Amino acid sequence: MRRAHSLTQQDQRGAVMVEFAIILPLLLFMFVGIVDFGLIIREHQIVQNAAREGARISVTKEYRIATAGDATAQAAVETAIKNRVVQYLQQENITITTNDVTVDQGFPINFGGTWGTASQITVSYSRPMLVGNGWPFGPVDLTGVSVFRNLY
Repeated sequence: MRRAHSLTQQDQRGAVMVEFAIILPLLLFMFVGIVDFGLIIREHQIVQNAAREGARISVTKEYRIATAGDATAQAAVETAIKNRVVQYLQQENITITTNDVTVDQGFPINFGGTWGTASQITVSYSRPMLVGNGWPFGPVDLTGVSVFRNLY
C-alpha cells in the first residue's frame, strides 16, 4: 500500500513539471508584453512632454519667428526649437532627429469667436518592441502634439 502511494506522488510530480513546462512560455510572453506596454505608455508621455516643452519655448518673444522675408532668421528659430525638443528627449534616452519635429508658429486658434495664432509642435518617434524581429509585432509609432497660444 505504501509503495503504491509513493508511485502516485511521483507521477503527480512529473505531471506538474510537464504542465509547468507547457505554461511557462505563455507566462513569459505575457510578462514581456506587460512590461513592453508599460514602457510604451511611459515613452508616449515623455514624447508628449517634449512637444509641450517645445511649444512652451516657442510662444515666447525670444523664439518668435521673424518677418516672413527673413528666411535665415526663421530657419534659426525653428532649428533652436527643434534642438530643444531633441535635447529633452535625449535626457530620457530617446533618440530622434530634428526632422522628427515639426514647428508651426502660425497655427490658427479660436479664442471664443476671435481668431489668433498659436504654436503647434509635433514630435514623432518610432519605438521598437522588446520582443524584437520574428514576432508579428512591429515598431510602435508614438506622436506628441502640443498647441500653446502665442504670447506676442
